[in-house]
Amino acid sequence: MLSGAPGELLGSPGDGERTGERTVGRLLDRALVGLCALQVGVAEEALRITAAYTSTRHQFGKPLSTFQGVALKAGDAYIDTEAMRATMWQAAWRLAEGLDATTEVMVAKWWAAEGGQRVVHITQHLHGGIGADIDYPVHRYFLWGKQIEVTLGGATQQLARLGGAIAAGAR
Repeated sequence: MLSGAPGELLGSPGDGERTGERTVGRLLDRALVGLCALQVGVAEEALRITAAYTSTRHQFGKPLSTFQGVALKAGDAYIDTEAMRATMWQAAWRLAEGLDATTEVMVAKWWAAEGGQRVVHITQHLHGGIGADIDYPVHRYFLWGKQIEVTLGGATQQLARLGGAIAAGAR
């Protein structure tokens, strides 16, 4: 019923409230994984733009990218991006295989929200004042990342959902 074939129904009339809840849950999981994938792309491109900028912008006769503080921040953003990617692929794989992916989806969305906001903040910060200019490309990635962060629940909401699911499973 939810294979995605054209013309296929998501549910049948009279399936009942419980089936409807499951259908909405499946749709929500897929929407969340889609947002996670989008956030990976946003973070990746913001980081690419930042790497190019810090490699060509010089201060004290050296590229900004050679300064330890810049390299550490960029490294943190890279690690967050890869964590978002790994958790997104785990959730997407479980969904594609028809396995229960509820926990994996919540973890992936938490990473997309928490890690994503860190990446866009770091990339904007490493651009200095120009990063806050609304005409500069990195600002658009900042806004996009912030919007994805809160769409369908931010990091706090995902942790609350995950905690509720873990508690329900323990009962």
